[in-house]
Amino acid sequence: MTKNASLESLIESGEIGLEVLHPGGLAITGELAGLCLIREGSLVLDVASGTGESACFLAEKFGCEVTGLDSSGYMVEKARGKAGARALDVDFVRGDAHNLPFEPDCFDAVLSECTICLLDKKRVIGEMVRVSKPGGYVGIHDICWTEDTPDYLKLRLAEIEGERPETLDGWKDLFERAGLTDVITVDKQSLLSDWSRAIERSIGIRGKLRIFLNIFRRWGFNGLMTVVESERIFRSPFAGYGIIVGRKP
Repeated sequence: MTKNASLESLIESGEIGLEVLHPGGLAITGELAGLCLIREGSLVLDVASGTGESACFLAEKFGCEVTGLDSSGYMVEKARGKAGARALDVDFVRGDAHNLPFEPDCFDAVLSECTICLLDKKRVIGEMVRVSKPGGYVGIHDICWTEDTPDYLKLRLAEIEGERPETLDGWKDLFERAGLTDVITVDKQSLLSDWSRAIERSIGIRGKLRIFLNIFRRWGFNGLMTVVESERIFRSPFAGYGIIVGRKP
């Protein structure tokens, strides 16, 4: 079934040619791992692991044992191929973030990158807490609204992208309600808009025209206008970004 016009669908389709499907690239992956005290031998779960780029990076840089989970069979196979090509022992499985197929208290760190805002946030965070070990960490980075974001903008993003971000304090509250302690947040306000502009620069004018043409062929003029509107929301001063990390007691 063809997905509706959205930036999320466009990025997941591979049309833009991204291997790292989140703002901040592998630098923010490394920062998140550091905050979660990931080290050699740590058992790590990457929820919604996508192309597997972050999971492979974590295994290479930190020497940890990584399992990646994604709902897309295509992404799981792509990630397995990537790990195999790099001779990395990273396990990728297909599964639902709302019902993680793991026993309680399995992982030293459970991470997710720019995905929770698309899902049932309370349920997924609860699952991440369930499978983390006592004393282990749950960490994400994701889109954050500013405190003064108009309601109409939140509703419109939910309509287009299916994303329902929180404010940074709102994310912290969700973590604390899930039973996590010592919750810290790191404001990355400009990261989302910076990422959008960096992608635009990397693909160039010809690349952008090609993508616009393919969007038009796939979704028509209204779809093209929807994608442009979504991009403007992400570049607005109301759409920010942040890291949120908490520890399981």
